[in-house]
Amino acid sequence: MGDPIVIGIVSFTVLLVLMLVSVPIAVSLAMVAVVGYFVFAGRGIGLLALVPFDTLNSFVLTAIPLYVFMGEVLVHCGASEMLYRGTSKMLAWAPGGLLHSNVGACALFATISGSSPATAAAVGAVAYPALAQRKYDTKLTLGSLAAGGTLGILIPPSISLIVYGMLAEASVGKLFAGGVIPGILLSIIFMTYIAIRVIGNPQLAPKEEAFSFKRALSGLKDIWPIAILMLIVLGGIFGGLMTPTESAAIGASAALILALGFRRLTWQVLRKSLVSSIEITCMVLFIVLAASMLASFLGRMRAPEAFSTLILDANLPAMAILLLIYLLYLFLGCFIDGISMMVLTLSTILPVVTALGFDLIWFGVILTVLIEVGMLTPPMGINLFVLQGISGRSLTEVVSGSVPFFLLMLVGIVLFTIFPSLILWLPTVLFGS
Repeated sequence: MGDPIVIGIVSFTVLLVLMLVSVPIAVSLAMVAVVGYFVFAGRGIGLLALVPFDTLNSFVLTAIPLYVFMGEVLVHCGASEMLYRGTSKMLAWAPGGLLHSNVGACALFATISGSSPATAAAVGAVAYPALAQRKYDTKLTLGSLAAGGTLGILIPPSISLIVYGMLAEASVGKLFAGGVIPGILLSIIFMTYIAIRVIGNPQLAPKEEAFSFKRALSGLKDIWPIAILMLIVLGGIFGGLMTPTESAAIGASAALILALGFRRLTWQVLRKSLVSSIEITCMVLFIVLAASMLASFLGRMRAPEAFSTLILDANLPAMAILLLIYLLYLFLGCFIDGISMMVLTLSTILPVVTALGFDLIWFGVILTVLIEVGMLTPPMGINLFVLQGISGRSLTEVVSGSVPFFLLMLVGIVLFTIFPSLILWLPTVLFGS
């Protein structure tokens, strides 16, 4: 059968080569799995036929198309415009003006999206033209939108946390609760950085209207429908009244009712929402399925077990091993999307994390932040390409504007590692230890 570690290294090398020559990620994963089974597993190829059903026969995964549909309905009904208008009225008075609205609108939009690229695209399409017209600094504008977009997979509901919960057999409700405070804290860190930069160099952003309660209350009128929807969806989960899947179904229904109330629910909007939801769901689940096929092959070759044993037998300090895990995900984030990374690596990483005594809820949120960082790292940083397409600027400008926010996210990871209660406090309060 060959050495498991060598087989694992060869498999990942071939995978990276396929992606570098522009083979789609799901196809690359499936190709390596199928060829690997034929070459190394022999008669075990029959096991590959069981993977699709075993992977997708999951009640938890049912939440993904429902949450996606909820977000798509609201997007096509103009929710991104409403959120940006509302946050602009509430935040534009601060040093940095509408740059704070970029982060605030992304954080709020994340509560109806669950996807980083979707958050960056929806808010960026509204924000960038307005900020470019008002002569805001281009790099700071692009960086704030790219970084704000990453909140889409941290602030619940999050597709990545749902997939992690399925793989780690962890409570999705606890994972959602664990992502709330880190999401808010990262938003505050981004806004603080923007304010410091603009105070130091006022030419980066024009001064907007001064704060007024009347204007802030006017902003609340634009935000309250989405806020009520999220109160229903997340309140049901955190209150123990609904499972995440049931909450997603309620949220999708409530989104249709809101769209009807906005008088924007037309057959065209419904059709676009359904088509977009099907496309996104199929893309996500195809990646999950293909990554599960490769994970099945590597598992049959005992590669995860061999790597886990190698790591633990090294007798390194727990924090040193954790740092190596962080570096592994930061490296993989340059080439592979977050869901693929999770499905491929967790069979190896989770036994190590558990053996070292780290909490799986805490690690799930940390892993999600590491995946967020991958959204800002070339050559596969999806948010970078989204903002490049929206703005028409060069990729170099987008990357340059995103570098400070990349570093700030690393600071966030350090904080969440030193103070795990930032992640675990809310899940403990809501669900118990």
